[in-house]
Amino acid sequence: MRAAERSLRVTFESAETFQQEYAANLVHGGVFIPTDQAFKILEEVQVELVLAFSGDRLTMAGEVVHRVAPEMARMGAPAGVAVQFDGPLGVVRKRFEPLCALSGVSGEPPADPGQRRAPRTKARVTACVHSKTGQVMGHTQDLSRTGVLVSVPGEGVPVGEKVRLSLSHPTSGESMEVNGLVVRDIQGDSGVSGLGIAFEPAESERAELERFVEGIQSTEHTRRLGGITGGIAELGVQNLLQMFTSTMPTGTLTLQHGQREGVIGFDGGQLRFVRLGRATGLKALVRLLAWSEGRFEFHASLDSVEEREEPMPLHTALFDAARLLGEGERIDRSRLPAAAKPRIAKADSEGDDLSKVEATVLDLVRAGFTVQRMVDVIPEPDPAIYRALVTLAECGAISI
Repeated sequence: MRAAERSLRVTFESAETFQQEYAANLVHGGVFIPTDQAFKILEEVQVELVLAFSGDRLTMAGEVVHRVAPEMARMGAPAGVAVQFDGPLGVVRKRFEPLCALSGVSGEPPADPGQRRAPRTKARVTACVHSKTGQVMGHTQDLSRTGVLVSVPGEGVPVGEKVRLSLSHPTSGESMEVNGLVVRDIQGDSGVSGLGIAFEPAESERAELERFVEGIQSTEHTRRLGGITGGIAELGVQNLLQMFTSTMPTGTLTLQHGQREGVIGFDGGQLRFVRLGRATGLKALVRLLAWSEGRFEFHASLDSVEEREEPMPLHTALFDAARLLGEGERIDRSRLPAAAKPRIAKADSEGDDLSKVEATVLDLVRAGFTVQRMVDVIPEPDPAIYRALVTLAECGAISI
């Protein structure tokens, strides 16, 4: 053991406690260890597993992939670190065999209760879908050896189309490409929000693909250890975000409502990225603050994303988003049906003193856009677009 590596210890008082931890986490190549010590992400450590009931022990090398600081304990998360063990998952499981034999545990992963041929696990890694019409950047939602669900912004790729998919490992930086077939799409509020892709690897690629996917699954499982999850309804998105940002310097908050998924990343007092379908930045943040139900998952680390916008000061972004959300709630949306196609009512309206958003809305009215289409394509927050529509209608420039 190199002197620079620190040690952590996990003690199992009974065979039952070891069996429970093995089935839940060790079989996936990781463990969560309660501790108040501060560790850096990707710091190399030595983990000593002690079976108090038999007197046996095993030392494993690994790296820290997630940390829960003591400050988060008041939110219901125990302080500690998640450690992923070094080496391929099959090798890691083999090293556990002596301990498994002592406690009467099978060294094989638990059977999937749903009898899925290739169980899917949650995994959020960068993905790029290459199709005959171009490429779409996104991230995975879940992943198995036979396929993947990819969150994508915009139009997506038609069901039945063959694609080339590129996946990136979240910690090693390794990437792999594989052929696939789009087998389903998930429709969001403003277009396709997800693509189900079945892998179609060449026979020579199959073993390497399974190894790569297993490595991602193991890393993502371990990274989620010690994370905080719960429902949005109790506190609301704004309060959740304020709570986490006031406690932790860095973090990623993932929000799910039905089939929609949003993600917010912050670091050093800056909002680093916000994503909700094709919407980004302040536009996406306003939409997310409006969610009153769904689920959240928080991790004290910054996810990798396909693209990052200009950082925004956290407090400023939250204040602006809350203000815009309030303004939007005061607009009578019944006057603005999503399917309505506004028409030009005053031919010389282009000469009026228009704001940038109003001028853009006027151009799209001339192009025959519906209200919903305008809201989708204009990058400004939704309330600013609705306010522009109302203002133009009230001054007689357009009719709705």
